[in-house]
Amino acid sequence: MERRFVLTRAISAFVMVGTCVAAPGPGPRAQNGIDPDAQSVLAAMSRHLAGLRGFSAEYSAVDEVVTTEGQKLQFLHSGEITAQRPNRLHAIRKGAAGTVEVFLDGERLSFFARDANAYLQIPASSIDAAVGQAHRLGIDAPGADLLLSNPMDASEMDVNQGVHVGMTSIDGVEVHHLALRGNEVDWQLWVTVDNNPLPVRYVVTTKSMAGSPQYTLELKHWNSAPQVAAARFAFNPPQGARQLDPAAITVNAIGDMTVR
Repeated sequence: MERRFVLTRAISAFVMVGTCVAAPGPGPRAQNGIDPDAQSVLAAMSRHLAGLRGFSAEYSAVDEVVTTEGQKLQFLHSGEITAQRPNRLHAIRKGAAGTVEVFLDGERLSFFARDANAYLQIPASSIDAAVGQAHRLGIDAPGADLLLSNPMDASEMDVNQGVHVGMTSIDGVEVHHLALRGNEVDWQLWVTVDNNPLPVRYVVTTKSMAGSPQYTLELKHWNSAPQVAAARFAFNPPQGARQLDPAAITVNAIGDMTVR
């Protein structure tokens, strides 16, 4: 009998990329298909994120799943993430299925399912390595681009077109609205308008899947210089916690792990 543990894709507390939108009429294009205005905003945000030694943010997300009957279901979760580059990370994900914490202490990546009192650990010496390990486990980590040492490098992403849709407001804050397209996904990205450009909303539509499900993420309360004790990133298994074997893990459509 299988027991379902909520070791979800908490490593992807940040999700990026967007939905299919009607692009504006023909205009100037950069060589890579991203127009100059969109390229400028994306590059400025990437440089700013890359320059942050540490940051924290709160998030809420909607993960859409299309059933075999074609019905769309939305799974809600929220949490917070704290990162110190290059090798410290802590994330919390709360949803209907329970609470998961992710720890990276510079040596190990740990997933801890509080409700099941079970955890999974794999070697990882940096945030970049942790994202790679999560992918190898089959844990989808869209938006992990934001955590990497070279965040959101357009040359390494599935992007072949992009436009600056215009200016809008989210929670009273003026933001750029970008629409990017790739072979398998379409992205939208909303970025603050100031000297410290930050992403505040992402939507991704997976075109390669039936029903084109979307993932929507909103980011709030950014802190570009959080004061965090080293103990935040260290995982100490509580009494009676069960350690899981990575070889016994499978991942379902919404990223939840099942233990065989």
